[in-house]
Amino acid sequence: MKRLIIFDLDGTVGDTVESLAYTVNRCLRQFAFPPLPEKSFYYYAGDGARKMLERSLWDAGDKKGEYLDQIYTLYCEEFKTGCTVGVKSFPGLPHVLEQLKEYGIMLAVCSNKAQQFAEAVVTRIYGEGLFDYILGERSDIPRKPDPAGPLYIAEELGVTPDECIYVGDTNTDMRTGLAAEMFTVGVTWGFRPRAELEEFHPDRIIDRPEELLELNI
Repeated sequence: MKRLIIFDLDGTVGDTVESLAYTVNRCLRQFAFPPLPEKSFYYYAGDGARKMLERSLWDAGDKKGEYLDQIYTLYCEEFKTGCTVGVKSFPGLPHVLEQLKEYGIMLAVCSNKAQQFAEAVVTRIYGEGLFDYILGERSDIPRKPDPAGPLYIAEELGVTPDECIYVGDTNTDMRTGLAAEMFTVGVTWGFRPRAELEEFHPDRIIDRPEELLELNI
């Protein structure tokens, strides 16, 4: 019996690509780098802000990352307002999440986005109270794909890993869920293609939010 579903944020419960592209491009322009297309951020994101900026700078022309520290400092400031620009849920997902709550399933978010930004984005999209726990990047917990985050959430909510489902849209998420020994579900409505998820052999791959209701919970 599953009691808790832990979701990745970017590309899983939140369509946040516009906010990422908006903020990074604001930062790049201040250092005279060209803006990058929004679609590129489907691949830049997923492993924390610093890695996203490293990938962005590479494509913008800074192959050695000489501006990484400066851009990162600026990004952290700009993202305080940019983190919620254009963020939204995916079609059908809010209703599914509400149904899961009605079934008595606890819901949580585990993100590599900094704690304050993870909370701000989830609240902007879903309001307060839908999710039982939101865990963003913290200095005392290793970021994904280390399983420490999902395991921490499970312990805080009083459940065991075998009572959890971990849901995400990238290879980072597949590695995280499997390492945590949780039932791992890949979703194809997010930032990465099905082939990337299949490579890690998760327990399920789903194409529509409604399929979450069909899992053995």
